[in-house]
Amino acid sequence: MSKPTRAFTQANRPAPPIEQQRLIAEQTAAFLAKGGAIQQIPNGVSGQPRLGGVSAVAPAAKST
Repeated sequence: MSKPTRAFTQANRPAPPIEQQRLIAEQTAAFLAKGGAIQQIPNGVSGQPRLGGVSAVAPAAKST
């Protein structure tokens, strides 16, 4: 069974990138104007919880 093809029409066509950028800028400005704040997250930090709960870091080697 084949998947139906999706034809883009004028009503469901994604906005062009320049329009998307403008909309994001407007929404961001409105958010900040209402007192919102943007939090900068450091590189390497994830908002996803750990799946296993145990750290993947290997234990330290014992010195003799």
